[in-house]
Amino acid sequence: MSVRRGGSDRSHPINEPGGPGGEDASSESGSKSQDGEESQRGGLRRRLIERLRRRKPDSPESPPASQSQAPEDPKAQPRKPLFSLEPPEEEKKPTRSSELAFRARTGLTAIGYWLREKGQIVWRQLKRAGAASAYWWSRRSRGSKLRVGAVAGIVVLYLSIKFLPVPGVPCQVSTAKECAPSNDTIAYVPRNAILYAHMTVNADSHQWELAQDLGDELPNFTALLQSDTSALGGPAGRPLDLSAEVLPWVEDDLTLLGVPGPKGTTPETYVAGVGDATKADQFAASLSPGGPAKQVKAGDATISVYSNDVATARSGDQLLFGNMAAVRAALSARAGQLPGLEGSDQDEARDQLPDVRLAEVYLSRAGVQRFLPAGATGATQLDTFVDYGATSGVAVGARARDDGVQVNVVSKLDPKLVQRSPTVFASLPEFEPSLADEAGPRALGYVGVGELGPAINNALATAGTGAQGLAGSLRGLAQRLQQEAGVDPLKDLLPALGGQAALVAEPTGSTPYASLIVDGVDEEKAGDALASLQRPLMRSLSTEGAPAPSFQTREIDGVTVHSVQVSPTVDLSYAIFDGKLVLSTRPEGVSQVRSSGDNLAGTSTFEDATDPLPDRVSALVFLNLEEVLGLAQQAGLAENPLYASLSEDISRVGSLGLAVSGSDDELRSELFLTIND
Repeated sequence: MSVRRGGSDRSHPINEPGGPGGEDASSESGSKSQDGEESQRGGLRRRLIERLRRRKPDSPESPPASQSQAPEDPKAQPRKPLFSLEPPEEEKKPTRSSELAFRARTGLTAIGYWLREKGQIVWRQLKRAGAASAYWWSRRSRGSKLRVGAVAGIVVLYLSIKFLPVPGVPCQVSTAKECAPSNDTIAYVPRNAILYAHMTVNADSHQWELAQDLGDELPNFTALLQSDTSALGGPAGRPLDLSAEVLPWVEDDLTLLGVPGPKGTTPETYVAGVGDATKADQFAASLSPGGPAKQVKAGDATISVYSNDVATARSGDQLLFGNMAAVRAALSARAGQLPGLEGSDQDEARDQLPDVRLAEVYLSRAGVQRFLPAGATGATQLDTFVDYGATSGVAVGARARDDGVQVNVVSKLDPKLVQRSPTVFASLPEFEPSLADEAGPRALGYVGVGELGPAINNALATAGTGAQGLAGSLRGLAQRLQQEAGVDPLKDLLPALGGQAALVAEPTGSTPYASLIVDGVDEEKAGDALASLQRPLMRSLSTEGAPAPSFQTREIDGVTVHSVQVSPTVDLSYAIFDGKLVLSTRPEGVSQVRSSGDNLAGTSTFEDATDPLPDRVSALVFLNLEEVLGLAQQAGLAENPLYASLSEDISRVGSLGLAVSGSDDELRSELFLTIND
């Protein structure tokens, strides 16, 4: 059936004029035409709706629906029509978290595209610049190239000198070097001085700035130090408060000087730079007991001597106050009437200190014997690094750093006196410590020495047969072992221990254990000597009425370990492997050396304390103060009132490194204490 949109009156014969009913055709044609159009539109609308509701539109090539359609799957989802005459469902709004995540991903993607685009632009520009530079350089003459190269070399040389610590370049030129603070008081020190102590108080020096920063970080230590210096011995026995009476007017330098006096006395005087003349004069006047002062001429200065034998004098920018004999000696040295300490043979120890230092102390041999007598508090420990019996003079320097405090000790030795008073470190060879790789990352302490066996034999030979102390004890032990076991450790064991050695303390959940690690070991000789020592060692450990302990053998990490239970906390064990001897109070010491995990050498705690120290030393000492103080607190140290008052400052202390180098004529020690921010 064909449908015409216009509804023509020629669509059927009955509608033609002149036919049957023709007389009514003209009157009814308009209404019939309108009804036909409406009927046609209705049919077209119905057919269109049916087609839209079908899954696929009919086409002339499509087979009948009964033949082409497969059975419907009840689980299959109906296909969504392209559009629907029904009103659309309301879309589900995204959650806020998904919206934020989408925005973040979109933003990061955009940033990545932007960076890649800018990077490509920069790279293209660099390539163009490089090509242009190469072209420009290729067009230059040989003379131009030489001139450009010379200018570039000068620029590189300037930058190196200015910003790198090049040896020989003055600190005033290189910003990488720190200039030593000035010292205007050394000229007042005579060569025969017994004591010389100097501190920099120059507010413009970097050392003073660093010292102030350390004081702010350690306020409790600073307060304790100020309290200790609030009642120093002053002139004529008058107490002297440096913080309240001297520091307010002093500038640049503050020195305490001691010279030889009658009957073994040590007259002393202070030499202080004057920053505030009015306050300095007021302080000098306060030293007078009353009554007129006697005026004595000494060089270009005039000394005011009071009835209590206190003397004061102004010399240039310095104020001297103290004992009359010491003030006169200082002024005489300044005037050249007495030989000075600086540059003399007695100044060798002080001259070996680093140039940059905040404070320094010098003691002559007479000063060591007078101020560091045997048995005094701390004197015994310091003797190890000074050798009181052989020293001709010792100097100590302190330097403030950004991350801690450095202390240097130099003791000059008299070779003739060394033979009568041998020191341990003088007989130790220098070496580069490397056994920190074998210690655990939380090791409490580490002590390393080089060539353990030969060094001990050399020390015992130097000490002689009548040596006392440690040397005498080792000789006695060697003699007993030779009688009981037929083994002489000095001849059989020590020569087998030819490499460097380290004594390490390791923490545990309860009691720490200690391990001795020796490298460069003759495994066969050391094994035979230790096997021969097992029986006499067990006899020495046995108690009356109790069975003697015996060594047991076990395998740990593929290594044979020999152990004997000495006490509930000590399981003495040793093993020899890979050219090493490990002797430990617990088998875990052997396991630690065998392990390939983290070690002490790779920790920042060890590196921070030992990096400032020399590479080659005779002995290296390391203390992990954080771990040590933690154990001390568990043991009850936290209940100590002094410790409690300093606990906040102590918590900032990190670790300590100490390097010692010895020879026949000198002992050098360098200590570094790290301070955490």
